[in-house]
Parts: sequence; structure tokens; C-alpha cells
Amino acid sequence: MDRSGDLFSDRIPWTWILVAAGALIYIPFIGGVHLFDWDEINFAEISREMMMTGDYLSVQVDYKPFFEKPPFFFWLQSLSMHVFGINEFAARLPNALAGILVLLLLYKLGNHWIDKRFGILWALSYLGSLLPTLYHKSGIIDPWFNLFIFGSLAAWFEGSRNNQGYKWFLISGLLSGLAILTKGPVGPLLVGLTVLCMRLFSQKKQYLRFSSILLFITGCIVVAGLWFGIEWLAHGPAFITAFLKYQMELLSHSVAGHKGFPGYHFVIALFGIFPASIFALAAFRKKLINENDKTWELRQLMIILTFIVLAIFTIVKSKIVHYSSLAYYPVTFLSAWTILQLFNNTIRWKTWHSITGAFVAVIIGFALFALPLAGLNMEKLIARLNSDPFTKASLNAEVHWGLMGFLPGLLFILIIAVAYAFFKKLKFQYSLNSLFTGMAILVDVILICFIGKIELYTQRAAIDFYKSKEGQDVEIETLGFHSYAPFFYAKKPLPSGNIADKKTYYVARAGKKNILQERPDLKLLYEKNGFIFLEK
Repeated sequence: MDRSGDLFSDRIPWTWILVAAGALIYIPFIGGVHLFDWDEINFAEISREMMMTGDYLSVQVDYKPFFEKPPFFFWLQSLSMHVFGINEFAARLPNALAGILVLLLLYKLGNHWIDKRFGILWALSYLGSLLPTLYHKSGIIDPWFNLFIFGSLAAWFEGSRNNQGYKWFLISGLLSGLAILTKGPVGPLLVGLTVLCMRLFSQKKQYLRFSSILLFITGCIVVAGLWFGIEWLAHGPAFITAFLKYQMELLSHSVAGHKGFPGYHFVIALFGIFPASIFALAAFRKKLINENDKTWELRQLMIILTFIVLAIFTIVKSKIVHYSSLAYYPVTFLSAWTILQLFNNTIRWKTWHSITGAFVAVIIGFALFALPLAGLNMEKLIARLNSDPFTKASLNAEVHWGLMGFLPGLLFILIIAVAYAFFKKLKFQYSLNSLFTGMAILVDVILICFIGKIELYTQRAAIDFYKSKEGQDVEIETLGFHSYAPFFYAKKPLPSGNIADKKTYYVARAGKKNILQERPDLKLLYEKNGFIFLEK
């Protein structure tokens, strides 16, 4: 393959290019659609209530203790809301900034561990894959959680390669402590399992020594123990006990009905991290004859991390797309490794790689065309749909599907066609640039063309109702389903007075009309898009 070209030129200021690319890809349109129930609205509401109460130590929803998450991400969101206001943009901005940090981290680590070309390819693989890009335009916790976990593993690897690397094990612990403060003990669990497997596979004692474990634990305690200790002193062990109980339930039960088949996360990784996942498949092989020990150890580390993440969240009963999002780091690393070997002519692109890539591309392309086609034929689809009343009613929402809905599918075909044309002409750097840059832009186009329409079907009618009650001292409750949207979008004020004296509104889903017989004290206001709005 060609080794020359502009992509790896020393004259290109890659640090600034990645900052600019991250800002241009991750920040635009993040405020263009309402937050989605549950996670996005749940987290934003916690941050809003921190601002309302002035209590940044406690985590609460509906002004009641919330035991499922520690506070770090909510501190970031609260800071963003202080600057930009309580809105969707502010809620999602921390993850967009995390995306820029990730691109810089991958570029710097790749340059340090292997060479500059690898750093560029790693950052491009991450920037130009579907779910990693979408992930940094969301308001969920995982981007920061995974950044701390991967940073912890990277620091551990540095310490294992350096005889005087004790500081790296401490840094690893500090970053792992931040992961605990962000989401919970799964962070150090994933780090520990990965390091243990590396010790078993590599047979090198430096991967797991008593001194390194001690420093790691010290770092965790210094960071995580600080907040948990203050919380214990302020409110007793209630939060910690309930928090640990919830973490155990995540492993053994399906939370909120999020179930899936056993291979769910493997499929998500293959399709969601496209196109990096296709290149990564070629990296699951034995050590190459000319591969140096450090690169081989790194590849082992990434392969192990990938399988640990996918295996752990296959065991976990709840199947949610972002649960396995830590795999974005090793999969894009393995993608960069494969591409670099192709540039160096040390491996060959096999037919089965092309067939697998074509299969995944066809499925993605089919989905991109099927969605607007279904939207244009919604009446026929509803007539044939054998589903619950809420789904059928919500699909009756007035959503305009024009020809613009086919733009993402057409753009996807163009990206694949251009990348393939350059590939056939042996212009591999142009092929990579068009593929990964194009896919990053495609995510923004998908958001513009699709996400607002999807929100109209799923929740807009309810959110419009909640927003109409903003600033009013009323109570809004949901019947038969759980939602955090009434608190955030009605901007529920601090508790005051007797709740029984306040006007109360109820929101139910279609199929719950018998609620009027069960509750004669309720009056029907109106129905819209699968939601029933009532007044007490």
C-alpha cells in the first residue's frame, strides 16, 4: 500500500485539527432536540435540582434521595448549566467536550506507544465510527466514565513498562477513583479484570505486583473515598448501602425491561462501531513475525479489554446499547493497527473482510432507507401492525416525512462508493479520509433528518404538556409508566406547602382508559399521540 501522502505529513498540525474536528462534529445540533427519557432527562434533572437546592453534595430526583449514581457527572452538567442555562445544549455539552479530549488522548497515546501515523489512524477510527460519534452528542454518563476507565488502564500499562513507574499506578488509581465517582465500582472492576488477564496471558510479573495494587487502591480511596466519606459523615451509610445494592441488582436483573438476546453486545459492536469494527476484525490474530513486543502487548491488551467488556455486559441482564461503550476504545485501536499494517504491507486484506464489511454496510444502508420509507407509509404500517395501543397511537403523530428523509441513506451510499473507488485505485489515504470523515458527518445528518421525527413519535406530546405547566406550582404524575420528564420540563420548583392543596395533573399511556373508571376523581383533558392527559 502507499506509504506517502499528505495524511501523515509532519507539516499538518494534528493536535489543532483534531480539536477543530471534534468541535465541528460533536458540538453542533446537541441542543436541537429534547432530552430523551430515561437517562438523559434523569441526569439533567439531578443537575438542575443541584442548582435549585444549592446542595452539590447530595444526589436527588424529585427532591428525594437518588441512590443509583454518584455526583461527578452532575457536577459537570451543573457547571455547564450555570454558563449556558438549563437546557438541552448545556446538558449534552460535557460529553461533546469529552469527545474532543478523547481524540487528543488517542492521538497522543498512539504517537507515544507506536508512532504518529498510528495516533492519527486511531483518532480517525474513533471520530469516524457511528456510535462513538453519536455517544458524544448525548447527555448520558458513560463518555466520562469510560474516559476515566481507559485512562486508568493506559496509566497502568505505562507503569508496567517502566521500572520506575510507581507514579503511573497511583495515577491509574486516581483515574479509577474518578470512574467510581462518575458511575460506580464497575470501573475498577473492569480495570482489575483486564490487568489480571494480561498477567495470565503475558506471564510478566510487572503487570500485577503487590506494590502496584497497593498504589492503585490508594489512588481509588483518595478520590472516591473523599466524597463517599463526606456523604457518610453528613447522612450516614444510607446512600452507600442503597448504591451498592443497586449495583448488584444491575448484574442480576433486567433494569427497566431492557432485555436482549445473549449476543446483543457483540452485534452492537459490529454494527455500531462501523466502519472501525470491520478493520478491527483483522487484528484478532497471533503475533506477527516482525511485530515488536510493545505493540504485541498493546494489541493483547486491547483484545482482552474488548472481550471482557462484551462478556461482562453479556452476563449482565440489562441490555442497553451504551453499556458496552468502553469497547469503542480497543476496537478503534485494533482498527488503527490493521490499517497501519496494511500501509506497511505486513498483512493482506482478505476477501472475508470485504464480504463482512459489505454485509454490515448493506444492513445499515437498508435501515437508513427503511426508516423514511416507513414514515411515508405510516398509515399502511399502522394498519398491519399488531402492537400495543400506545405504540399504535404514538405512530399516528403528525410527522412530516419528505424526500429529505432519504438524504442519510444516499449520503451513506456516496461515502461507501467514494471510499471504494479510491481503494480500487490504490489511493488508500484518500479512501480512509473519505470513509471516516464521511461517516462522522453522516451521524450529524442522521440527527438532523431523523432524531427530531423519532422524538415526535415517542415523547413530544408529553413534553409539550409538561412545558405548558412550567413555573406553575402544580403536581404532575405519571400513571402506569415511569418518567423524569415532568420534573425537568415543568421545571418543578422546590417543595412548598401541602401537596394535597395543589392542582394535580396525571399522564397515562393509551390502553389505560379504564383509569377513568378506577379513578372517578380524574377528568380527561385530552389525548394526543398515545398519551392521555388528566386533571384531578
